[in-house]
Amino acid sequence: MNDIIFSPHFQLTPAITAALSDIDRQKWLIDNVLLMPKHETWIRREISFQRAAGTTRIEGASLDEFEVAKLVGKAVPRKISEDEQANLNALRAYEFVDYLSGLPDVHLDELVVRQINRDFLHGFSAGLTPGVYRNGQNTVGAFNPPDQGDVPALMRAYAKWLAQEDAPNPVVKAAIAHIHLVAVHPFWDGNGRTARALATLVLQRSAYNFKNLLSFDAACYALRDDYFTAIERTLGHAFTPDYDATPWIEFFTRIVLANAYRLSGRLTDWRRRVDQVHKELEKLDINHRQADGLVFAAQVGHISRADYVEITGASAVTASRDLAFLARNGWLTAEGNTRARIYRFAGFGDTSTRPPTEQMPLL
Repeated sequence: MNDIIFSPHFQLTPAITAALSDIDRQKWLIDNVLLMPKHETWIRREISFQRAAGTTRIEGASLDEFEVAKLVGKAVPRKISEDEQANLNALRAYEFVDYLSGLPDVHLDELVVRQINRDFLHGFSAGLTPGVYRNGQNTVGAFNPPDQGDVPALMRAYAKWLAQEDAPNPVVKAAIAHIHLVAVHPFWDGNGRTARALATLVLQRSAYNFKNLLSFDAACYALRDDYFTAIERTLGHAFTPDYDATPWIEFFTRIVLANAYRLSGRLTDWRRRVDQVHKELEKLDINHRQADGLVFAAQVGHISRADYVEITGASAVTASRDLAFLARNGWLTAEGNTRARIYRFAGFGDTSTRPPTEQMPLL
């Protein structure tokens, strides 16, 4: 096979064009929502859990985003389940994706693709050869990928295409980056997860980065059957180099648009909620650390001690004391035992009748 640049085949149908136009409008709204940097960091943290849970659940894992969040910050036992390992790997892989998103001078090449796959398969059987192209034929359901002997040349051509700066609209490029990696299926395992992460990376390195807050994986999991149907409609039952990517691009642009709508609404709601909460906080005599905890709980709906430590930088002991203080005053409601306790936001109630801080129990 000649060492050439991959040339995708597709048409910009009216449905794709309309979706891209709507995505542009949502992109403008998202770009212009004013958020405090720390609040944006909090949201990105929640998105990371959604991404990990989404991409692994597509492949059959069972942990949801809340269970994934519990994995972070706790000591990992000597033996963990495959689901837990897969999600820890996904968090690591997306950390790498976010890191590369801020390094435009680093080209998207085969090494990047292979490293993403290696991250997703860390700790699993060495026989899966993480980050190494397969040396045999595999099948994915009813789909037959290309012969293993063709994979190196196909991946070289693909990497050269990825590196092009005059490629299609970034959303279209991200769609093609995903579907072609799935089509080639260069690795023994983790191809779908790698493809979804790569699509996210292509978007985040472009003007369509959506503040690095888009969770394509969670959206695909929510529409898992449609996701697989779109891939099957595009690729058929066997790899052909001239497949038509149009059906997949139509699905991908719809998913991105739906995600952008949700993100735009979430950020707008976050800003409005933060403004409301801060108006209430002006009536309370609490420190900035405790105020941050209440803002987080008010927006997310709940907060754990690990969340509090993460967003405020407080020690675990201080976090426990602050959360107990906020619960005693009725702003949070504790649920669960000590190790797994979460605190749900309970509102502010009537602050006019609360005693001043000096009359409250000392911490």
